[in-house]
Amino acid sequence: MENFTKKISHLEEQISLNIDLLEIAKSYCDYNFDKGTEICSVGALIGVILKEQREIADCLDAIL
Repeated sequence: MENFTKKISHLEEQISLNIDLLEIAKSYCDYNFDKGTEICSVGALIGVILKEQREIADCLDAIL
């Protein structure tokens, strides 16, 4: 059981790092939205991925 907990904790750390990086990328896109439709599209996509990562993190928190 301890090994399972360690693996879940490691996954949680990785997801937290991904969330941090996605938030930085999303902020960049939000700040530079006037640079074109491409950056707006990328920002929207990052927003969706960020939402999914947060939901995964919440599920892992519920397991622990």
